[in-house]
Amino acid sequence: MIIFLFAVPLLWAAVMDYMKRIIPDWTWIAILLLGVMSAFILPYPTLLQRIAGFLLPGICLFFLALKYGGVGGGDIKLTAAMGFSFGLYGLAAILFFALLPALLYSKVSRQKSVPLAVFLCTGFFVFVGIGLITGR
Repeated sequence: MIIFLFAVPLLWAAVMDYMKRIIPDWTWIAILLLGVMSAFILPYPTLLQRIAGFLLPGICLFFLALKYGGVGGGDIKLTAAMGFSFGLYGLAAILFFALLPALLYSKVSRQKSVPLAVFLCTGFFVFVGIGLITGR
């Protein structure tokens, strides 16, 4: 279960983002390196899905950060690394389970920026849990 190797850097990124609002570089680098290694081991996601997962969300978050703020560089790099590791479809599922709670948190706490790594971590564990239950 190579997927559980992603849990350690992702949990650390979530804790640090919640406590200090900083995502350490080693966390997204570790996730990206695990994604590169898994690209040689696992047939899915394909390389094209991994590249799309790396570029599309990363570029979108980058432009959101430029226009509106509230999205830090660590959030962008972590999302891009997760996109490469899980592919575009996997990242879309993770973001589906992450962004709704993040939106609710921002509305309740009335904050413009949220610790996105916390919610990405939550989305990751829901994604993995559903994958284990369904056998995918």
